Amino acid sequence: MAIPEGALWVRMPRFIGDAMMITQAVAPLRAAGHSLVAWGPPPIMDLFEGSAPYAATVPDVGKPGALPMARLLRAHRAAGVINLPRSTRGLLAGALACTPIRVGWSESGGRFLASRAIPFKGREDHQLDRYREVLRRAFPAVTAWDSEPFRPRAAAMDQADRLLGGLGVEGRFVGIGLSAAAAVKRLGTGIWIEVIARLRARGIPHVLLGGNHHEDLEQAEALRAVFPGISDLCGKTSLAVSAALAARAAAVVGNDSGLSHIVAASQVPLVAVFGPTRPTLTAPQGPQVVVLRNEAVPCLGCLRLGCPVAGHPCMEAVDAAALSEALEKLLGETA
Repeated sequence: MAIPEGALWVRMPRFIGDAMMITQAVAPLRAAGHSLVAWGPPPIMDLFEGSAPYAATVPDVGKPGALPMARLLRAHRAAGVINLPRSTRGLLAGALACTPIRVGWSESGGRFLASRAIPFKGREDHQLDRYREVLRRAFPAVTAWDSEPFRPRAAAMDQADRLLGGLGVEGRFVGIGLSAAAAVKRLGTGIWIEVIARLRARGIPHVLLGGNHHEDLEQAEALRAVFPGISDLCGKTSLAVSAALAARAAAVVGNDSGLSHIVAASQVPLVAVFGPTRPTLTAPQGPQVVVLRNEAVPCLGCLRLGCPVAGHPCMEAVDAAALSEALEKLLGETA
């Protein structure tokens, strides 16, 4: 893929959810006529390669320093750097390359490196709103900030269709999003069993989705033992194809995860279950997103990486009936 000159280079983090929110925030710049280049970790670049928001993708080689990054910007005559991850390396590279536009956060010296910066810390608004605020200040001529649904490259969409056809899944189906970046964000297998049993009782097709993390694969294996022959694509696709499968779903139910952020950016109906994290700060945002929590747990939003409470009730004791009802309501609204 040719890298255009005079583009805005959008620095990407390694976290899928953050990368998707950045894409939701910057996509209107492409609609306003700016050429965008995504730039960052190879797995994230695979997701965005050939997708509508970006004219090109540039994967990192190792962990590049600011000087090699600056040389890359100069080589392609970059018009600017949009650096929304918390690291200031992208801003430093932009300053060294003398790009006229450098957008980011004011912490860690960013206010001296950026042409437009605002504070990130000490705020209680949603992360996506912070992204949009700094971009509005940097690009005041852009007046429309609504994003189109995200879609991965056409080849990924075609592969998703072939996989679904091989499973005999036709038409509307529900994606069961098993993935989670941490064990404390993962719904208990017993809850998934209840949700899937209810889908089966109503004759609603469903497909297991997830990555190749051992916990995803173990949970998928446990569900296959209960439901022999269940359609299972967990760990069997690339990130881009997972995004394509999500885009083909009638709805998805999942954890607080990168996959859920992909679903929301794809404008596919989503029920996302939150426990130790705070939805007011990082929940997926889209036109049909329902965030469900076990409100009986007093320590919701603790932000811990390990749960000190026996049974981990915020994710292991979620009301499966309420979860199913929220999902079925979304399916009814999109019928």
